[in-house]
Amino acid sequence: MPPKARSEAQLSRTPTQTEKPPPMLKTSTAFYVFALANVVAATFSPIQDCDEVFNYWEPSHYLNHGYGLQTWEYSPEYAIRSWTYTGIHSLLIWIGTFPSRALGYGSSKVAEFYFLRIVLALVCTLCQTRLYSVISRTFNPRVAIFFMIAQVISPGMYHAAPAYLPSTFAMYTTMLGFSAFMDWSGGIKTVQGVMWFGIGSVLGWPFAGALVLPFVVEEAILASVTGLAFESFWRLLHGAVRSLLVLAVQTAIDSAFYKKLTCVPLNIVLYNVFSGGSRGPDIYGVEPWHFYIRNLALNFNIWFFLALAALPLLLVQHVGLQKSVSKQTLLRSVVFVSPFYLWLAIFTAQPHKEERFMYPAYPALALNAAISLHIMLATFGSTDPRHLVSKIPPQLKLAIVSIPLLLSFDLGMLRTILNLTAYSAPLNVYKPLHTPGIAHPGDNVCLSKEWYRFPSSFNLPHEVHAKFVKSEFSGLLPGEFSESNDGLGLFPGTWLVPLGMNDENQEDPGKYINVEHCDFLVDSRLPGTSPTTLEPDYISDTEHWKTLKCVPFLDASQTHLIGRLLWIPDLPFIPARFRRKWGDYCLLQRREAAQHVVHIRHGSLQAVSLFLNVFKSLFWFARPHLNRKHLLNSLSYSQTSVRSAKAMAADTPRLMEHAKRLAHATRQHCGAAQAKLNDTMQNANIHPKLLLYAGLVVITCVWLAVTVTRRIRYRKRDSTRPTTPNLEKRPFKAPERPPGVWPPQDFKRPAAAPYPDWSVEHTKPLPYRPFRYGPKYHITMGLRTMQWDEWIELDNRYLEYHDLKAKRIAERGSKCCRTNPEVFDGACELLEELCDYLPQRYPSLYKKTDVGMDNLVTGETFNIIERPLKEDPMQMAARFTQDDLAIMFERPDGQYYLLAGAVLLAGFWRLEDKYGMSLPEIHTSADVPGFKEKLEKGMTNFFKRVQPQNPVLRNNYFIQVDDNLAWSESIGSEDSDGIGWFTAEKNKAIQNHYFRSERQSLRRLPRSGGVVFTIRTYFHPITDICKEPYVPGRLASAVRSWGDDVSKYKGRERYQDVLLEYLDKMHEEQVKGGLDVSNEEDAGRGYPF
Repeated sequence: MPPKARSEAQLSRTPTQTEKPPPMLKTSTAFYVFALANVVAATFSPIQDCDEVFNYWEPSHYLNHGYGLQTWEYSPEYAIRSWTYTGIHSLLIWIGTFPSRALGYGSSKVAEFYFLRIVLALVCTLCQTRLYSVISRTFNPRVAIFFMIAQVISPGMYHAAPAYLPSTFAMYTTMLGFSAFMDWSGGIKTVQGVMWFGIGSVLGWPFAGALVLPFVVEEAILASVTGLAFESFWRLLHGAVRSLLVLAVQTAIDSAFYKKLTCVPLNIVLYNVFSGGSRGPDIYGVEPWHFYIRNLALNFNIWFFLALAALPLLLVQHVGLQKSVSKQTLLRSVVFVSPFYLWLAIFTAQPHKEERFMYPAYPALALNAAISLHIMLATFGSTDPRHLVSKIPPQLKLAIVSIPLLLSFDLGMLRTILNLTAYSAPLNVYKPLHTPGIAHPGDNVCLSKEWYRFPSSFNLPHEVHAKFVKSEFSGLLPGEFSESNDGLGLFPGTWLVPLGMNDENQEDPGKYINVEHCDFLVDSRLPGTSPTTLEPDYISDTEHWKTLKCVPFLDASQTHLIGRLLWIPDLPFIPARFRRKWGDYCLLQRREAAQHVVHIRHGSLQAVSLFLNVFKSLFWFARPHLNRKHLLNSLSYSQTSVRSAKAMAADTPRLMEHAKRLAHATRQHCGAAQAKLNDTMQNANIHPKLLLYAGLVVITCVWLAVTVTRRIRYRKRDSTRPTTPNLEKRPFKAPERPPGVWPPQDFKRPAAAPYPDWSVEHTKPLPYRPFRYGPKYHITMGLRTMQWDEWIELDNRYLEYHDLKAKRIAERGSKCCRTNPEVFDGACELLEELCDYLPQRYPSLYKKTDVGMDNLVTGETFNIIERPLKEDPMQMAARFTQDDLAIMFERPDGQYYLLAGAVLLAGFWRLEDKYGMSLPEIHTSADVPGFKEKLEKGMTNFFKRVQPQNPVLRNNYFIQVDDNLAWSESIGSEDSDGIGWFTAEKNKAIQNHYFRSERQSLRRLPRSGGVVFTIRTYFHPITDICKEPYVPGRLASAVRSWGDDVSKYKGRERYQDVLLEYLDKMHEEQVKGGLDVSNEEDAGRGYPF
């Protein structure tokens, strides 16, 4: 272009607002954000529901410490709680505290309590991160960020994430199930999705299985549309079988604990659904239909209402705004937003309502809200002059969008802080009990009206028991697991039928003790509550009780509604009516004056407890040598004595005598065992240290032998591979420059020589066959030097490609061709380069003009100087060649982004998916094999240092099982979201197999600095290329050399049986026909031909 024309072009260009790529947040960063929020919740959030304590923490305490409170649900008569679920958590506690016990430091029960909560928080974090990653790839990165925000700042997740509840476990599996159904990369994952929902229903909460129903419906619709009903049924059956296997294991474990055949999920369903009259969940209270609406609005504020709007917005977007969305995309979107509506409808219809019942649907709520917000922002941010919102100034748009989001953040934080400051007393008030000398084994901590806020026996010192004192509550309180060890085996409390249990919430007086037997008592004193006969003011009874600790506790009955919903600072300028009203939540200790034998009893109990702990630790080693009857009688008698030490202080000497005898016996037998071991090692002349060192030497030698053998094998394999120039590793230091800044260079491409005897009718496509023999498939960029004359290749299929491109431009327009306004000059520079090169190389096809170029065959005239251009510059460039075109530009962050492209014949990928993405994201979003491990670093370095004077080439290839050059319909409709090899018909006839070879050139534009890709696709039937010598055998070897990741990427599972059988057959025929397989290189078959 003349200098004057170029200047005019630059001045006349009217760049519009810069089109930025969608916001991105790395998955690792999202993990840390989720982890921080969840660990904070695990550390500080109060326990919301007494069901969590009495039905899960207490049974775990029994498994780990031998005693605990037992609800009627764990009675073998009813068996509607799973010991498998509880046992898994108890095992986690045991494993987590094993190092401390092994080192002799013992185990703090409070540490066990918080350890398990943090483990649950991290499990939740992993599930959230998995779903975040899939949403980012499947929907949009912005939807994923909104999902994360909704999860992190909502008070509902503050309670749900670390909760030890089956509904929380079902929430975890819901996230994994959603991820599986949503992630179609690498194939439909119905099996995994059904499995995760099944595990959540079996191990967690049976009713959580309702959330899978929309996905099952989608699978049925997919089966009817594709005609693959058997495969769909098999996927559903396979997932169900996996879930049933888990159910079988759970049933076996629960049956072993209960000592009778027990299917807990079935019992739960029978009780909750088919009970009636005085039984069933309704006897524990009913709520109005709007309970969950109020509760979710409180716990999720604006996000709840956005979640409700998801389905209407999807339909409005599709119907009202007439967005170009395929039916399959709309169906998948509806399927993903449906579970929340389904869950809310089911549980709104139930009379008995609890906040925890909503936990499994929390991820669905957050996803719905994120989708709604994304749709609203996409519409609100429109710059289309036909839309009214385009008239709103950007600053006003930002304010309108930011205010609700900031308000949501503030409301969420204020609600969370309220819960932390107002209701955390039950987790803090028990701390003085752990002070040495305060509480002793055998003490009782009594709970009166505050029984339902008890945070579990994990917050009490060892061997200190929780007891109940009669209050105004008249329902059934928990009893205690049996601690009997009289020959009853391990954990007899799991199968012995306790007394006084019923499933009708009828009070059992046997669950209470007299307040006189309480050593400590937890009580509250609130301004809005008056003492009664059954609930006296223990805190004011200073004659009998002294206060160890009091923590402020919110008096909800006297506090204004705003103070009950949100945190309000206790500052003087806050109006009195809005200030929060506080009471006291206290731990009391019985005064010593009321305990006549306290000193004697404490001394006796400490001594007995010491010997009993020694006995418990060594019992299993010593029991073969002890008199069983005497031992069990002694133990039973000792434990009974400890529990009733107040009334039996006179029996202490006898207890001490038993304990001494037991300790002496265990010491004797442990000493004998140690001596026997030492004698054995001495007789064998074995020194312990030498034995240890010898073991280490053997392990090291084995490791070295394996490593060396592997290296030798890899070197032998690599030595058989034909080499190509490894340009991405060529030592070269590019000139220093700031990221995103390209100083224009004066480089001028050398003039191209005319293509010898080129003809639009007779010049055949070059026979690129860029595959190598196995056994190893090497993942590299595979770059080689390009000669300038060979930049663009045209042949006798030019008109076919030209017409197909024109048709797709007319049909799809900006979906296939678009240019970001900020790189408009770079796209125009490509036009200039092509208008300069093509007439030189193909003078019988193109003629250069003052304003551009003429096509002598089609009669088209191209003016690249006029402004505005008649069409997008990349769209115009697409009409020049048989290649697809793409330009990557560097931004200030140092990453290269796809900002201009004309991708019309790619077959397996779409410009609209990759447009605006960075170079790594383009490859990771497509799951390119080995990208992170083998390609990313070299590719990034290559892009930074490639210079205008050093163009390169590379080739690759695919197998396609349909004859559509532009788009392979076998992987799904071009307008659908869920594309992939999983939709392809398996093992089609060989006549449907096509060889798709790509020749790519890469060069730097000297003026703009953009890196241009030209992608020329060669498309041939497999049956045609297999007529060429050596091709069938080499291609068969290459296909077999693909690793699992490459095979998945290239869809080998869908065609390998038919293809390899045909290739082997053709290769055998060529060999029988006299082909010398050792003479391939001499025959001129060098890479990439």
